[in-house]
Amino acid sequence: MSAEWSLAMVFVFAITLASGWRRSKIRRAVRNLSTVSQRALGEAPDYAPPKDPQTDELAVYAGLHRRTGWIVKGVWALGLVWMGYVLWLVAGVA
Repeated sequence: MSAEWSLAMVFVFAITLASGWRRSKIRRAVRNLSTVSQRALGEAPDYAPPKDPQTDELAVYAGLHRRTGWIVKGVWALGLVWMGYVLWLVAGVA
């Protein structure tokens, strides 16, 4: 395996770990909600919050859902920049 493939795998690992981290964080938060609040959420594994949270508990959950989504999107952005760098190395521009 070439060094470029190893560098490209960093992208795959980062995306996989970030997505798994988000799912576990959301799953843990859903487990801590009351049954009534759990029924207001979307289907697993995303557990999307309702558009207008009726309780403070759901509002806190919606904030967590939004923040973890932004973190995963940030990891995707960094991963794409990393893949651009790897492609730049493969092209032999350096």
